[in-house]
Amino acid sequence: MAFMDDLKTDQRTQILCAGILFFIISFPIYFNYAANNVEDYEVTGPTYEVEGTLTFIEIGNGTETIGDQTTAIVNVNSEDLDDENIVGFRIKISHSDTESPCDPTDTATPQDDEVSVEGGINGETTNFSGTNAELESSHYWINTSIINTSVPDVLEADIHGMLTGGEIGQGDYTFNISVDVNAGSANIGPFDTCQNQDSGEEVDWVIELILLEYTVEMVDKRDLQDDDSDDDDSDGDDSDDDDSE
Repeated sequence: MAFMDDLKTDQRTQILCAGILFFIISFPIYFNYAANNVEDYEVTGPTYEVEGTLTFIEIGNGTETIGDQTTAIVNVNSEDLDDENIVGFRIKISHSDTESPCDPTDTATPQDDEVSVEGGINGETTNFSGTNAELESSHYWINTSIINTSVPDVLEADIHGMLTGGEIGQGDYTFNISVDVNAGSANIGPFDTCQNQDSGEEVDWVIELILLEYTVEMVDKRDLQDDDSDDDDSDGDDSDDDDSE
């Protein structure tokens, strides 16, 4: 009760309470205002210029005669290139149809057979198929999108991690090559139809390793800004030339 009596009669107590009440009300309002008006602050890292060259090196080739709905297995090894930065592989195939027309007049047009390929190394695989005479597929286990670009706000170690193939591409590559025959036919009379003889396909294959050599160089952001300014100035000059015409 003494405090309440002082609050009613003592000026110092009244001032003290008024001050406390002011801070209780004003501080949350101020901090809320400050939080809503502070500018975004972003911490940025360096920018690196990445330049690289991809090279394709053949490590095996051959020819397989593959029957209808059968599979040939091909194997090659990378041992001669294990000291290189292997970042992927490419397999190329070409095939010729062994189909023989059943009609002496050759009206039974041969049909393209379908060739399927599946395989790779250490869980890094490709899978494709088609009837075209030549087919190919490339597979990578690195981030190829940063090659020959400027990469901002990263550590140099992270770039090396994205471009180094490691031991993934070292060892045995295994591919399954399969054939599904499509045989043509022809009408040789009012009621007679002949079917072409098609026992399979001859498939030529080539397997290549993809090697990467690259460099990483830090870029001064002031240089990038100068380049942007130069581009803006050149755009302005072009517009002046257009106006003068």
